[in-house]
Amino acid sequence: MSSSRKAPVFILFFWITAVIAIFGFVLFHQTRKESGENAREEQIGRMAEEIREGSESFLVNVDSLPVSGEEDEVPGYAGRALVNGSDDLVTDASSGADRSSGNSAYTLTSYGTISIPSIDLELPVWDGAGIVELRYGAGRMPLSCDAGCTGNLVIFGHRMRRYGSIFNRLDEVTMGDSVTISRSGSSHTYIVDQVVTIDPSEISRYIRMEEEGDACRITLITCTPVGVGTQRLLVIGHLQKS
Repeated sequence: MSSSRKAPVFILFFWITAVIAIFGFVLFHQTRKESGENAREEQIGRMAEEIREGSESFLVNVDSLPVSGEEDEVPGYAGRALVNGSDDLVTDASSGADRSSGNSAYTLTSYGTISIPSIDLELPVWDGAGIVELRYGAGRMPLSCDAGCTGNLVIFGHRMRRYGSIFNRLDEVTMGDSVTISRSGSSHTYIVDQVVTIDPSEISRYIRMEEEGDACRITLITCTPVGVGTQRLLVIGHLQKS
């Protein structure tokens, strides 16, 4: 074969090899990602079951099961929250582990579970809404009220890309749906009366912590749209009277 004919054959072989390599790389990483998401959902399910059975804490690796973009989404969600009428920064001591000793172990402290039947959701709720907490379910914002008490119970969760994962389906919740928080052997059900999409800068007016009469409210917060996260989706409800 002449050199003039070898050149096009070599180029064709090169491009075929490159396409196969790229396809294999993408397939490998997609398979790895799906395996990680399966592991996350299985672990979340086990944790929720153990919380219902009375477990209060779980030890995890601080480097396990990271969520894409989580550094930008976690309580930058909340930014500055109005607490007792003042613009105080809500600090979250649980938003990261102390790596000074090289220890990667991290303790999740359970608050209870959250259930939304209309979207087939049941998740652990952690006491804290830091980066690690939100990998394994939803997180109660520090300083927000307890379930069933006067005030605003604020809960954060990731709007995962995977259908049904954590707060992925929160946009399907409608007015009149129920949200139940179960903890310490008791359950408190809230009825959704508002679903809104807002800019992140507006969050403080929706998560005021000060008591307003005898109002008992819940506010669920996640990013939207899926995979973009430039706005915040809020589901707000009032406590159902027994």
